Amino acid sequence: MIAYNSFSNALALMDKDKYEAFDVFCNSQTFIDDKELTKQLKRGGFLVEDDYDELRLIRLQMLKSRFNTDTLTLVIAPTADCNFRCPYCYEKDVIRPDYMSGETEDKVIEFARKRMKGISKLSVAWYGGEPLMHFPAVERIAREFISLCKENHVDYYSIMITNGYALTKELCEVFRDIKISRIQITIDGTEHDHNQRRPLVDGSGSYGKIIENLIECKDVLPLVDLRINIDRGNAESSKDVIRILRENDLTSKVRPYLGMITANESYNKSTCLTDCDFSQFSHDFAMEASQERSDMSFLPRKKTNFCMADSVGGYVIGSDGRLYSCLKDIGKHNKCKGNLAGDVEINHKTYLDYILHDPTQDKKCKDCNLLPVCMGECPSNRVDNGESGCSLYKHTLNRSLEIVTTRLKSKNKNT
Repeated sequence: MIAYNSFSNALALMDKDKYEAFDVFCNSQTFIDDKELTKQLKRGGFLVEDDYDELRLIRLQMLKSRFNTDTLTLVIAPTADCNFRCPYCYEKDVIRPDYMSGETEDKVIEFARKRMKGISKLSVAWYGGEPLMHFPAVERIAREFISLCKENHVDYYSIMITNGYALTKELCEVFRDIKISRIQITIDGTEHDHNQRRPLVDGSGSYGKIIENLIECKDVLPLVDLRINIDRGNAESSKDVIRILRENDLTSKVRPYLGMITANESYNKSTCLTDCDFSQFSHDFAMEASQERSDMSFLPRKKTNFCMADSVGGYVIGSDGRLYSCLKDIGKHNKCKGNLAGDVEINHKTYLDYILHDPTQDKKCKDCNLLPVCMGECPSNRVDNGESGCSLYKHTLNRSLEIVTTRLKSKNKNT
């Protein structure tokens, strides 16, 4: 029997007779006459004392994480412009030819400088629009951040989310120099499917150039999280990307995974996958790509707060210096929570809706046995849809646990 505890994140194998003793105790409080079994059950959190309130402890861990100011997390958009016009993009209505000015760059640097004495880590994600369309701003701010962190003994970590169209070897060398250790690029399946979903501004395709860039840069690439956004039209073709990566010897640097396209003005609900269908596709895709994944990648990860949107230490900075809680809100001035210049009215409601929602008190979430690995899912989706979401593990947990267990057993036999 496989035992899993989402609060302790413990995974265990139990002999059937041990499980039956445990099951009898749970149902009738019959004493477990096996000290070693009791010890191991307690170790994994499968047995707890009567006054051990896991729900309150989940809430405590959430609050500690949500209001922790030890780490400053910044998502910075050096431009609101983009050379792509993806119909499913949540920024498509706010894309504009705005580029961060030198004055705003100074304010971004000063924003971090003022917080240096109170943090131990600065985490930065370069975003957009398309950040490579204004790379000088990225490079300048990054070098200043690195210098500030060195002076103040603060750890520095950065990534970039880019469409990859302008990626070059020269840029990858600079990435290394300014400590961009990971990038995210998107390829949406086959060339035909991708070009329909991720065309350039003039409508032409982008697939060939992105693949070419990955191949040409593979010796100097940082780690690449390759996102494949799927709907009903390209779900099956997503596995073609795995083949392309293997054929071009890219799998050591490029890790593919699936993203879910959600309904908007360009994508109606019938085109999009349900949560259940996406979960199954994502699981099957991960199995196909599993030789590029660790055995434990199928095991759920415990969360405290969900993301930077429900954290006091997280800020999204637009190209004009406006501040937001969530990257999905960038460019939407009605969801702005401030401005580097301090002259913009703050939308307190959106900020408070993100930061003060408590999934341990939510009637949908509080009794769910997946709460510790879900925490109500995306705050932005909850605010927009009026209710908390559910982890994809809701549909695939048993399959995932079986995979992890089988692989660990096999590894142990071989060693």
